[in-house]
Amino acid sequence: MSENVLETIRATVQDFLAPEIRTHGIRLDNIDRRLDEMRGSLEHRIDDSKETLRAEMRALDARLMSLENLIRGFMQQVLAETSLRERVASLEARLPKQ
Repeated sequence: MSENVLETIRATVQDFLAPEIRTHGIRLDNIDRRLDEMRGSLEHRIDDSKETLRAEMRALDARLMSLENLIRGFMQQVLAETSLRERVASLEARLPKQ
């Protein structure tokens, strides 16, 4: 009788559990493949985003340098005007008063 029970259990495992296990294995393989595809797609999007950010940062750096140059030019003008005003004031102070 124990052989009959073992045979019944074996038949049940082969008929029911083995196909279920294979089905779940196939599903897991499909899930793994989709996860790999999604990971690859995500990595590609991240790389694209990084490159876009780098390009935007380079453009921002160029704008900042341009702004710095404008500010330097403006400061030089202000210094030159200040110097000229001081010279004019000094010359006016030397002029005889009428």
